Amino acid sequence: MKADIAVVGSGLAALVATRTLQQAGRNALLIWPGLSSLYFTYATVDVLGYSDLTTTQPVDQPEAGVAKLIEDHPEHPYALAGLDALRSGTALLTEWLRDAGFTWQGSLARNLLLPTAIGTPKPSCLVPASMAAGDLRRTEPIVFCGFHGYEDFVPELAAANLSRSWGGDDQSVRAIRVSLPGFEPGRLFTSIDIARSFEDVAFRREVAGRIRREAAVDGVRIGMPAVLGLTHDMEVYSSFAAEVGHPVFEIPTLPPSVLGLRLFDRLRKHIQESGVEMVWAAPAHAAELSDGQCRRILLKSAGREQPIDARAYVLALEDTVDGALRAGVHEVIDPFFHQALAHHAVPTDRTDESLFKPQPFASVGYRVSNRLQPIGDDGRPLAGNVFVAGGAIAGYDPVGSKSRGGLAIATGYRAAREAMAA
Repeated sequence: MKADIAVVGSGLAALVATRTLQQAGRNALLIWPGLSSLYFTYATVDVLGYSDLTTTQPVDQPEAGVAKLIEDHPEHPYALAGLDALRSGTALLTEWLRDAGFTWQGSLARNLLLPTAIGTPKPSCLVPASMAAGDLRRTEPIVFCGFHGYEDFVPELAAANLSRSWGGDDQSVRAIRVSLPGFEPGRLFTSIDIARSFEDVAFRREVAGRIRREAAVDGVRIGMPAVLGLTHDMEVYSSFAAEVGHPVFEIPTLPPSVLGLRLFDRLRKHIQESGVEMVWAAPAHAAELSDGQCRRILLKSAGREQPIDARAYVLALEDTVDGALRAGVHEVIDPFFHQALAHHAVPTDRTDESLFKPQPFASVGYRVSNRLQPIGDDGRPLAGNVFVAGGAIAGYDPVGSKSRGGLAIATGYRAAREAMAA
């Protein structure tokens, strides 16, 4: 198979890179290796939540925070991608979300502070409109609503934790539970099961009435698990909030994330409908090089090897989720150039005993040039027409700094522009 530029990846970086190429009129091929990281994400775009891994003070202005980060750490992936790439990539994504039928809120000027499913504040830059009413800079009291028999969201835990960090009195945050029509407590059901049911008008109306009766006071907002429709963005949410009679906000819960599924499903379909060709479930396992260029990559596809010939390649990978990195006992190897990206005497050296400290494995990845080309031990590019984007870039922890979305956008956009120039 031949293409102008091939993008390999299954997350936001791959989608942004592909959209950038498409908008520039280039013939892009999107190679989707397998499981998408979007299934597991919080489904917000976090540009910069914390300035470093030790502070507990969230960043209020993400663009200004990234500018300061670039100034202080010129080797950081944000510095390599550039602030202009973040701005242009964010504008491209915002326009794309609107074209695909999404309603999102936010900008690079200011973070929202949203409660998580366990009641901890989380800074986010761009969010679905169905989450925006949860911003903790608003003053209305919060009522967390859970469902009997559904244990992926425990409203009592969320209320107890949030009241310690945000609530001013016992009435600022509280918890309620309601039963769901047709869902018996002894039955095993998931977020996806409930989300499908919420697409039924009669079901929504009945649940809204039960929540309204349990909330029992005016002037509150209702926080509930993100189950307001599996395939729709605002239609189910808007009608349900109107029935409840209070501002409502969704909270992502355990994977698979319903909000992530909505985002993945819509953007995937939209990019295919726009004419981009995709190769499914075909992880790449080797690159063929000559004269300092990558001539082709080889995919594992349906029991056979499939070669992809392109003029340039964007490896828009997301850590280990889509097969970007392969960990052995002592080394972590990349699947394209078969380079050792990290060496550990024992596998436990990749982790810290505390779940609340930075994890060494999070910063393992490709070392890249100032053009986002993967480089070897000698500092020279492994291939002049290959560019890296996303979580497989070495040297930073996107989870701890709450910057995965912004870095995916900035590096995806910049890598695509470099691929076109190559």
